[in-house]
Order: sequence, then C-alpha cells, then structure tokens
Amino acid sequence: MEEFPRLYRFFDADSDKTAREKRVEKEMKLLQSKHSSVLNSARQIFSIAINCLQHLHNLKDGNVSQDNLGESIENYKIQLGKYHKILLSEIKSEKSELFSETVMQEHKIKLIKAKDEKNVENIIEVLLSLRVNALQISPEQRRSLVAELIRNDIFQISKEGTNSFVLELLDIASHALKHAICALISVIASTPQGVEYLIQIDMEIICRTIEILKDQEDGSVTQRFCIAILQKTSVKEQVIPVLVENGMIDWILNLLLKSIKHEIHIFSRDFSSALLANILHCGTTLEKLEEDSDLTKDIMTKLLSLLKENIPSTVLMHILICLSYLSKERFSQQIEYCDFVNKISDFVEYYNSLSTSENDGNPEVDRKTVLDLCAHMFHPKDVSNDVSQTMEYNEMKCEDRIKEFENAEGDLIFECFQDEVS
Repeated sequence: MEEFPRLYRFFDADSDKTAREKRVEKEMKLLQSKHSSVLNSARQIFSIAINCLQHLHNLKDGNVSQDNLGESIENYKIQLGKYHKILLSEIKSEKSELFSETVMQEHKIKLIKAKDEKNVENIIEVLLSLRVNALQISPEQRRSLVAELIRNDIFQISKEGTNSFVLELLDIASHALKHAICALISVIASTPQGVEYLIQIDMEIICRTIEILKDQEDGSVTQRFCIAILQKTSVKEQVIPVLVENGMIDWILNLLLKSIKHEIHIFSRDFSSALLANILHCGTTLEKLEEDSDLTKDIMTKLLSLLKENIPSTVLMHILICLSYLSKERFSQQIEYCDFVNKISDFVEYYNSLSTSENDGNPEVDRKTVLDLCAHMFHPKDVSNDVSQTMEYNEMKCEDRIKEFENAEGDLIFECFQDEVS
C-alpha cells in the first residue's frame, strides 16, 4: 500500500505531461490554421491579379470597351480589401464566402444575360470570375466547388436537355473566350460527376474541344486546357471511341515527335501522353488495332522510337505504359515486325547505364522508378522454360487509368499557367 503514493505521483506526472502535449498540439493547430489562412489569401490575391492582368491586356489590345472600367476597378478594390483584412487579422476565410449559393446564382444569371446579349466581354468576365473562385479555394474544397457548379447547372445542360448553351459559347470567334470557357470546362471535368455532367446528352462537347485543340498553336495555353479536358474525360470509357474516331492517337504521337526538335510546353507533353495511355488502355481501342495491323505497327514504331530521346521522365513513363498495352499475344506479328522485345531490352540497358546528371538531361529524373516500371510491365508472367513467342505481361487494371489531375493525396489540381496573360 505504501507504494501507491509513488505510483500515483508517476501517474499524476504523466497526466501533466499529456496535458502539456495537448496544449502544444492545440497551439500548433491554431498556428497551422493561421498559416493556412495566409497561404489561402495569398492564393486568392494571385488569382485576382491574373484576372486583372487579363482585363488590362484586353483593354490594351482594344478587345473590350472602357464603359464599365470604373465598376471593374471597384470590384477589384472590394476583393483585395477583403483578403487584405484576412491577412491582417489572420482569421481563416469561411468556405461559404468563396462559393455561396447566392454568388453562384448571380454568376449564372450574368452569364445567361451576357450570352443572350451576345456581349463577349461580359461572358469572358463571368467565366474568369468563376475560375478565379475555383483557384482561390484550398485543394480539399475543390470537389465541393465542382459539385456546386454541377448542382447549379452552370451550363444549362440538365435544365435544357441539350448542350447548345456551352456549344454556342465554344463556337464564338474569340480567342480570349475560348481560353476562358475551356479553362472552366477543365475545372468541371476534374471529377467523375463533372465528366458525367458534360457528356450526359452526347459527346459534342468532346468533339468541339478536339476541333479547338487542333486549331491551336502547339503548347499554347488554350491547347493545354483542351488537352486537360480530354485527359480528364478519358477516364470514362465511353469517351475513348470518340477520341479515336477524331484522330487523337495520331495527333498525340505527332505532338510528341515534334517536341523532340521543337520546344513544346511540358504540360502538353505530359497530359497528352497520359491521354494516349488511357486511349490504348481501352478494350475497344485494342480491338480496333487488332483489326488494323498497319496502324498498330505505326503506333508501336513511333512509341519505340521515342524511348531513347531526351524527354521528361513522366512522358517516358506514359510511353512505357502505352507500349505495355501493345505487348499482348494478339499483337505478336506486329511485335516481331517492330523488334519489340529487343528494343525494350536495349532501352533498359541504355537507361540503366545513364548517370543521374545525363539521364534525360534532367537531374530530378527518378531512374529507379522508370526501371521498376519496366520490370513490372515487361517481365513475362511465365518464367518457365517455355520458348514459345507467347508474350503475356503484367497489365494495369481498369481503375489504374492515369489521373493527372489529382495529386498524391487525391486533391484536385486546377490548371493555372504563368503565361496565361502573356
């Protein structure tokens, strides 16, 4: 019994320590909250700056009138003033302030009105404002924003039972408008529900996006948003045949080949190669290739030719994934024709011999990741003494389609480029 006081003292001391830890943890959470608030406000101010610069460039180029300039300046003052107060007070901005029901409906009404009046300047302003709101919020809230855009039927698709509203916007002959509308479509396409919203009637939005894509300069901002839309929507299998029918396989391969000699934005190369992997992952695509031997040989030859070129590691990995889909028994004749097995072996030997500094001309390339990928995808399942030409390799499952628009934590990534206002 006499030991009890000692035990109690130990227990009591331990309780005091736990209390201190809880206090420190509470203070740390408060600090993190304030830090998050500052970062979020900075992000919002940066987004407002992009909108403002876009407006200034339009004024400079004479694309917009100065009639509403005073009102626009006042709006910028109000927005900057709000976030300046947040920075000063270190009070976390409420989610509801960023995309409330009232704000969303106001934007929708303005968009419909501007379209009815054929006021391109006002249409662009509303679209940019919606996108600024999307860029302002923290990554963990972005799915909710996309859900709100869908719920409020921002493009009138559900209400009208037609795509005409958004298709008519895409058809307007204005580069700035195409940039703005494609950027917002890309935001909506960032979730499976968003893709369903866009394709619920038919595939016309996809087809129109492809038309705009092919009309853009390689690597341009609008082209990047088009590629982003197509890559995001390609996670839905019913979209793939439309991409194939509209010549996207050949277009992507040509873009990647051109990028060897000409500088093309890394985003275009990364997302387009990921898009190609998703296209070749689809069963209907493989069936089409099985019926067209020459097309398969052409694709295989071009992909194999890219392996030893100076390309980014992400693009290289996407190309290897594409090749893994073609390394099936059903394509044995094409595999033999292209000397597939030897070229993959040569690449692995070549890549393994590169030093980190030489590798891709890019020091951050993770050589081990690429080699591990090769080992996983091009190592035959049957390692017996069977000397037949059967080639059945490890393959990715349906759920393994590449989602370039999510980070490692599963948060959505909304594209924003520094050269958007250049």
